[in-house]
Amino acid sequence: MRPSFKLLLLCLALASAAASPPPKPAPPAAPMPAADDAPQPVAAAIAAGPAKDAVRKTLLLPYAKATATELGDPPWDGSVAALGALQAGHLADLVLLDGHTLAIACRAQTVDRLDWSALGRDRFLPASASDCGAGAYISATVLAWDRGKFSGVPGWADFWDIAKHPGRRGLRRSARGNLEIALLADGVSPGDVYRTLRSSDGVDRAFRKLDQLKPYVIWWDQAAQPAQLLASAKVLLTSAPVAALPSGPASHVGVQWSGSLSEAASWARPAGTAHPSGAMAAILVASDPARQVELSRATGLGPAVRNALALLPRDARTQNPSLPANLQAGLALDEAFWLDGDKLEARFSAWLGK
Repeated sequence: MRPSFKLLLLCLALASAAASPPPKPAPPAAPMPAADDAPQPVAAAIAAGPAKDAVRKTLLLPYAKATATELGDPPWDGSVAALGALQAGHLADLVLLDGHTLAIACRAQTVDRLDWSALGRDRFLPASASDCGAGAYISATVLAWDRGKFSGVPGWADFWDIAKHPGRRGLRRSARGNLEIALLADGVSPGDVYRTLRSSDGVDRAFRKLDQLKPYVIWWDQAAQPAQLLASAKVLLTSAPVAALPSGPASHVGVQWSGSLSEAASWARPAGTAHPSGAMAAILVASDPARQVELSRATGLGPAVRNALALLPRDARTQNPSLPANLQAGLALDEAFWLDGDKLEARFSAWLGK
């Protein structure tokens, strides 16, 4: 008799648990998603980027191998418009979205609301569990510097202090993130940043703070650029995605977690997908703690589920975006605030051009 789809996935989960036992008893397993006996293939749309191959290999391929199905790779450029085309054409069963795109897609009902009773919401970190998205990983933007050229541990106030610390600065070419950083540098506490930005005076305050630094900034667009700017000594200090920075004992790059900005990348299921139960089963497999750890070790990204961090070697946890101390030292990007952030991005673009 052919094993059922549920049995295949249960065996896969048991094999993973046996291979990587947690250091303490695990909570009860999440319920398996409802599924037909026939395994469903999954097409997962992931925009091009440095982590794409690792995400497919560590989080998705185990599902395809266990169910003897193909793992589709529909092309997608990461845009909201192209996501709509994927959904309308039923070309993807899963899509990996950043927090901003997920919030837009959820409001537009381009993606489904998830059945969390099938996934176990308590298994996920709070920041990685939303109505329409189940976390794949946590990323963070930090303040970074070359320790051979800057002594001490700078904060965002030092980042703005050109007189005391002369040199160019690196910032991402976007309002999202920079307005928060500007207010942190101006003395606003992390807990008050979005309350401040929700007023026109608060937004003006952030732009005035950016005015002070603008002549000294080199703007970056791609995740790999901040490390290159530091290595070439084009900047003294820069904001940077922590997963794209050199790490380990030989690295000369310093990282400041205080005032960092964290966000989750999440799996979402396009509305009307042909393989809804396959998509849910694939999310369950991808959220296995051992696979989350494998992705973290390969990329430097943080696990999205609670029990994964304890499986990392102790020396690998300190620079991990999901470490509770790192999350508490920083600020989670508020996707509800940025859901209608088009006007702020337009103002930032116009400001750059002045």
